Amino acid sequence: MLSSNALHPVQLNLTLLSSHSGSLQTLAITLNSPVVHPDCLPTLKLPPEINLTREVVLYGRSPTWLYGALIHKCQAAPWLGCYDARSQAVIVIHSRVESPAIGDRLPVTLNRQPCPAILIGGPPNSGKSVLSNATRLSLTAQLPNDTIYLHRASWDGEGNWTYETAQPSFVEALVRNHEYRIHEDPETAKLIPGFFQSHADAVANLRNLVDCLLVDVGGLPQREKVPLVEQCSHYMIISRLPEAVDVWHQFCQPHLKPIAVIHSVLSDEFEVLQTTPWLEIKAGPWLMGATQTIPDILLKHILNAIQQSP
Repeated sequence: MLSSNALHPVQLNLTLLSSHSGSLQTLAITLNSPVVHPDCLPTLKLPPEINLTREVVLYGRSPTWLYGALIHKCQAAPWLGCYDARSQAVIVIHSRVESPAIGDRLPVTLNRQPCPAILIGGPPNSGKSVLSNATRLSLTAQLPNDTIYLHRASWDGEGNWTYETAQPSFVEALVRNHEYRIHEDPETAKLIPGFFQSHADAVANLRNLVDCLLVDVGGLPQREKVPLVEQCSHYMIISRLPEAVDVWHQFCQPHLKPIAVIHSVLSDEFEVLQTTPWLEIKAGPWLMGATQTIPDILLKHILNAIQQSP
């Protein structure tokens, strides 16, 4: 793997991805700072060893404007693609040749053991999405060399940006005004099984790519979610309703190993109720934009589960 801009906020590594049509020249993007700004673009350079007479695949998470700049820098290549982790394929976005054509998908082969996938569930309004994001941030800080990915298997439109913005009320309005609640429409409700099957396929693909996967599965233990559950390895429950905990245990336990149960409260409170056979705590409050870490004992149990996974 050849690298460029080692001290730059954006590091570009030249590597190869294996596909059914051979090895693909790949530009892997690594952000050396939690936040990067467009003022880094004038000094951004491609690795000198990149060969623009062959294909270039862009790989990695980055702002849209950075992808746009790299596409412009690589436009002389015969064709350009972006790696789509959810489908585990390269999507061709620009082509000067007959094949592959724009829109083609080239499946990629990744030779690695599937990573742990931790399902996070519980009834609505318990703090599930806040817990998911805080867990992502805590694991990223604890394991800086690992790739921690949070996959939200929901149609509410929320993303990491929802929990990192300085304007939470604006985000709340965006989500409220643009969320498409397919389960409430008789015509689109029939799409729900396929919706969760597609998320199950995405989880299976992501487990071959990252080091730890968190899966926010939404607030209802629906039968349609079983394929998604079966693609995970562990689970955590966060619930404001004590009576809902056993329902979620029953939904997850035939397939998954329990890590923790969090009894969610609105007050500033923390109590350890048990540590075996899984951790059980009472904790709160879980506030969007304010809760950025998880309790140390919860982090310890999650790390133990990750380390004990094959």
